[in-house]
Amino acid sequence: MTADLEPDQQAARWNDHVCVYESVFEPFTNRFAERAIEALLPTPGTRCLDVAAGTGGAALRLAARGAEVLAVDAAPAMCARICTRAASLGLPVTAAAMDAERLALPDHIASAALSIFGIILCPDPARALREMARVVRPGGQIALVTWTEPQHYELAARLIAASAAVRGTPARPASLPAQLRFREEAAFRGLFAAAGLTGERVERIEAPLQAPSARWLAARLAFAPGMAAMLAGQGEEREAVLARFVAELERDSGTGPVALRAVAFLGAARCPG
Repeated sequence: MTADLEPDQQAARWNDHVCVYESVFEPFTNRFAERAIEALLPTPGTRCLDVAAGTGGAALRLAARGAEVLAVDAAPAMCARICTRAASLGLPVTAAAMDAERLALPDHIASAALSIFGIILCPDPARALREMARVVRPGGQIALVTWTEPQHYELAARLIAASAAVRGTPARPASLPAQLRFREEAAFRGLFAAAGLTGERVERIEAPLQAPSARWLAARLAFAPGMAAMLAGQGEEREAVLARFVAELERDSGTGPVALRAVAFLGAARCPG
């Protein structure tokens, strides 16, 4: 089955990206996570579940607001990092390695749950969302964030353009990556419906990926399995592609800080009952 999954869908691969993901991409995803947390309105003592939690950005922010958080991720190294960070900050976060589609948790133990660009990578996202709904009490809220408007995901667009300039325009892929399955609002709403959730509301959010410089970012682009695979696919021209990426970004933004736009949907709905 693993051979049929994209790199970002293979949990074991994420174990090799913990540090670079935390430094490069988590600060970016946290901008979306904050909006998801606002949608849940957690109060002190609220028990929350974060599924496909990565290095713990959303979980730690929930706990900083007084929530008691259980963070789960399929990559054990991610869970270990969450535990280390929570302990150092003195925050009430526990973490456990789990398959999002088969949560080893009792029914109705959480008041709310979220997943930030997480369960959208699952082979069966609807099953994962049904599992989240099972674990959340009736009437509790679940918030999800997914990508939309891929043409406005500036990081990928610039890297693809740099590759095309160096290597020529590639053949169009047979299908879009898994994380874009819910790029259309109707498909995203359909995910909530397939999981039996009600009263879903969806809003569009823009946020920038920020980095100290184009060169700093280029040196850390392999922050996730999919990005690492994309870079590996450049073969002997990888360095030329990265140099072009840097040159174009420095032309537009200079040699200092850069900000690359992206757009996502935030969806929130209630568990039945």
